[in-house]
Amino acid sequence: MSSQFQPTTRSRTGLFLSYRDSRTTSTRFSRTKISRYAESDTGDDEQERLIGMSSHVALDVELPPKWVDDAESVQETLGETERKIATLDKLHAKHVLPGFSDRSHEEREIETLTSDITRDFRRCQALIQKIGSEAQVHTFPPKKSHSQSLAAKNLQRGLAAQVQDLSATFRKKQRVYMEKLQGHAIKNQDLLIASGTISLKGSDGMTAVDDDVAAASHTQNQSLSLVQHDPETVNLQARDRELSEIAKSIAQLAELFKDLSALVIDQGTLLDSVEYNIEQTAVRMEEAVKELNVAQT
Repeated sequence: MSSQFQPTTRSRTGLFLSYRDSRTTSTRFSRTKISRYAESDTGDDEQERLIGMSSHVALDVELPPKWVDDAESVQETLGETERKIATLDKLHAKHVLPGFSDRSHEEREIETLTSDITRDFRRCQALIQKIGSEAQVHTFPPKKSHSQSLAAKNLQRGLAAQVQDLSATFRKKQRVYMEKLQGHAIKNQDLLIASGTISLKGSDGMTAVDDDVAAASHTQNQSLSLVQHDPETVNLQARDRELSEIAKSIAQLAELFKDLSALVIDQGTLLDSVEYNIEQTAVRMEEAVKELNVAQT
């Protein structure tokens, strides 16, 4: 008796199709879908109706502007650059130790890593400039385009400040390393900047740039003079080449710092303007409170 019992079942396919069709009628593809459903309906073949039009999906998703990708690339590059600088610090610390073994491999490794870091900074600069050019592209509606342009400019200035700060720290590290190789005394301020403890802004930062460039130029001239007096000394030539590469790196980083200064100065001017407006608002509020107190008395 139990073997002949058949459970009662109920098909829910029709209900599912009605829900799905009512959902798709609100999209711009609804007419196409309904007409194709009618054409493909063969009566019993419900599987084709269930999955036949699954490739047509209406997604009203707005993609972010192109400069968002550029900003992310700058952040990623800065992260990689910081790791490279940390690795270079270890190589510098090892290379300045006294020793008599052949260190040509270390010197090549230091030179390659230094070039990579400088190239990364230049790549960041190019991407930051690209953000500014992409922000000037007008879109519709104009109000939305204006707000995106302001956001891009603020982001551009912020990234420029980050790149400038990190490049200044690295430039000072190069200066300290150059002084150590020559056995010169190192300023306490230079050590603090190189360690990232402090950073110089505004005119102080530009003065530090000029000071580093002057030191690099003096080192190049001094090394060239020593080699000319004793051109057959191999060790002296290797040392001169290393110092020249460091001086070249310092000069390139100084140029980068100056190129980014315009954006950073604009950002500082903007912040000063905001701070000034806040102060003026506070003063006017105090005056208004005084006038209200006088009026009440």
